Amino acid sequence: MNAIKDYIFKLGFVFKEIFKAGSGVFFLSIGSMLITGISPVVATYLTAELIENLGQNVGNESSVVYLRLLIILFSMLALVVISFATESVKTVICSVAGLKLSHNIENLVAEKYQTIKQERIDDPAFLDLQSNTLNKCGTEPLNLMDGLFSMVASLISIIGYAVIIIKLNVFAFLAIMIFTLPIMIFKRKYQGMLFRFFNDNTMQMRRIWYYLSLITDPEYTNEIRSFRLYDYFRSKRKELFNNFINGNSKIAVKEIIISILTSLVSMLGAILVGAWLIKNTVAGEVSVSAFYLYITAIVTIVTKLIALANQIAANSKSMMFINYIFEFMREKDTIESQNKKVKEQPVHNICFEDVSFKYTGSDNYALKNININFNTNNTICLVGENGSGKSTFVKLLLRIYDPTHGRVLLDGIDLKEYDINELRAFFGVLFQDYIKFSDSVHNCIGFGNVDKIHDNQEIEKAAEIAGASEFIENYKNKYDTNLSKMFFNDAVEPSGGQWQKIAISRAVFSDAAILVLDEPTAALDPKSEVKMFNTFKAISELKSTIIISHRMYITKLADKIILLDKGALIEEGSFEELINLKKEFYKMYKIQADSYSMTVE
Repeated sequence: MNAIKDYIFKLGFVFKEIFKAGSGVFFLSIGSMLITGISPVVATYLTAELIENLGQNVGNESSVVYLRLLIILFSMLALVVISFATESVKTVICSVAGLKLSHNIENLVAEKYQTIKQERIDDPAFLDLQSNTLNKCGTEPLNLMDGLFSMVASLISIIGYAVIIIKLNVFAFLAIMIFTLPIMIFKRKYQGMLFRFFNDNTMQMRRIWYYLSLITDPEYTNEIRSFRLYDYFRSKRKELFNNFINGNSKIAVKEIIISILTSLVSMLGAILVGAWLIKNTVAGEVSVSAFYLYITAIVTIVTKLIALANQIAANSKSMMFINYIFEFMREKDTIESQNKKVKEQPVHNICFEDVSFKYTGSDNYALKNININFNTNNTICLVGENGSGKSTFVKLLLRIYDPTHGRVLLDGIDLKEYDINELRAFFGVLFQDYIKFSDSVHNCIGFGNVDKIHDNQEIEKAAEIAGASEFIENYKNKYDTNLSKMFFNDAVEPSGGQWQKIAISRAVFSDAAILVLDEPTAALDPKSEVKMFNTFKAISELKSTIIISHRMYITKLADKIILLDKGALIEEGSFEELINLKKEFYKMYKIQADSYSMTVE
């Protein structure tokens, strides 16, 4: 009973979304279903009637007889024209509605995706589910509706032909039905095998697409060509694809063999009944027109039953794929968000209370037993070697991840108790892997605060603070200049350092109370890096700033330095305090300072 309720619920969702995408498709499909189901039976009756009338009126040139025959003929032709016209219009409207349907469901999936925890997104099993959902969300709902209506149309035709055959002999109808049962059972079983195969090989298909993106995506072109990797990745893709095709082909061969056998068995009933009908016709017990009516009904009902078996199997497959959408939408591993607002006050306190964290699938802690607190009126600098846990610290602070153990507090309250969008507005961020938007300079900076994206003056001010205005002013169209040639032929491709300055401008433009800058000088040349020091000084005077870097000279800006090593907090204090302590921070600072000294010498 629960399975039936679930099936009806999913059908309701599918029809609702299709109706939203285009009500015309729904009503045309109903009209097409009725016409497709009724017209073959009516056409068979009319043809038999035409043959009967022709046989009875051979030599009769009466205009009344001629008119009656023409009416039957035109009725047959009208059915064909109406069926063709309805199907043609439906096909055109379906193509448009299919795009709308795909767009609508993709939006639902995207909206749900925004609520999924990052830990879950890191799981390859989730990525398989997401891939299957996005690949099937646009086509399968429409396929299911079309398949269901086609199935009903076939049932209408089958009922009509069944009435004709039962009039001839009820046992003849039962014989035909019994012989067509094997193909119905097999078809459903085959679709289950095919679905399981695709489901089990989703990751393999993702790898195949991944290798294709490596050898075709402009983002990877230079490195793939420089290291001559095209042949390697093409062969890897071919190897995976061949394995996939071999598995698929084995199932396909089984289907071909069993499909031929079950089709022959299905036709066996029609052959036996047809042979019996020929015998009765030759014996004069059945007229020629009646023979045409019955033999057409026998042959057509068998083909319709085989088609029905295919439709039931296809609908079953579509519903299996549609289950991906529901499985995705019912994903429970979502971000917890409460209603608490961040208080408006000049200084906030951030506290890491015995915080430990490890990534999904890892046995090692990226951060272990971190206890620290600081006020936002201080400039904080987070330093450490690569892999020390700096970026993980930031991700916990921004609530991209939740701690495995312990709590992160803002003004004494666990981050989990705040409205997640309040926290996102509270922090302005420059990530290490910032996005290089393919858009105008104006928008690339304005995305830092979409509510004020039309504020040209503030956008230009943010660019000036971040040092981006120097090169933007040299662009022909200045802030209206398009960046990245993904969509624009006249676009400018900024250097790595210029992109980073635009990303910093975006963070500055945000209304955030705190700026978090993760490796903000990573792509800068030495000259720009020196200038950026003054930029960070200006930014830290305007807003509370947390800087994550392995450039030790930046720590001179900090009111408080946090030094991490292998996920542990090993030192904290001001620049002078840590230098005077002459421990790990002192050693790291001296090594970097000495290296610059050696370079100069």
